[in-house]
Amino acid sequence: MFLIKKLQLALLLSASLCSFNAFADDYNDDNGLELNTENCVASKWKDADGNTVSIEDKFGAGSMAATHCLGKTKQVKVLYQVNNLCKNSACTAAYGLGNIQNHINDMTITHGMDDDNYEIAVVVHSGGWKLILNNDATSRHAATNPFQAAMEQAVANPRIHVMFCQNTAAKKGIKLENMIPGVGFTTAGVSAISDLQEEGYRYIQP
Repeated sequence: MFLIKKLQLALLLSASLCSFNAFADDYNDDNGLELNTENCVASKWKDADGNTVSIEDKFGAGSMAATHCLGKTKQVKVLYQVNNLCKNSACTAAYGLGNIQNHINDMTITHGMDDDNYEIAVVVHSGGWKLILNNDATSRHAATNPFQAAMEQAVANPRIHVMFCQNTAAKKGIKLENMIPGVGFTTAGVSAISDLQEEGYRYIQP
């Protein structure tokens, strides 16, 4: 009876090891997915006191070995389409702008990328139109931008280029003088999205 139990335990251990190896194989070069662990140079996570928390401490033992890090950390070009005003039904946050900041944090903190190694284009059109309004403009638009501070933070970053669709502007009666300083125009949001992808920008719909 003792020998049978030992045999069962050995078989269970063997099965567990096979499962672990199969899990590891999911991340090997044969399957075309590399973890690029060496590219994660720091942790962006903080505790309640603002101290840095490692990925291992945040997500558990072995989590670093199971984390996919960015493979491309130089000359990264991304394109965000912002065609909504609100992130959620309660409209407590701006659509897309938080994603952009998370993206920047991941590149610059976790992966140690210099500002010169990324560019972000933001095309605002359709339902996102209020995000470009300047509530403090001398010539103020009738509508109000509930997330002006968040957009101003994005525009202040020299690696972010915010463009507003002139088709949407014409429909909403918006002129340059109504807009947050630093926001530019594009002749049409949809064609800009296509054109920027041809220029090598990777498209993201938040």
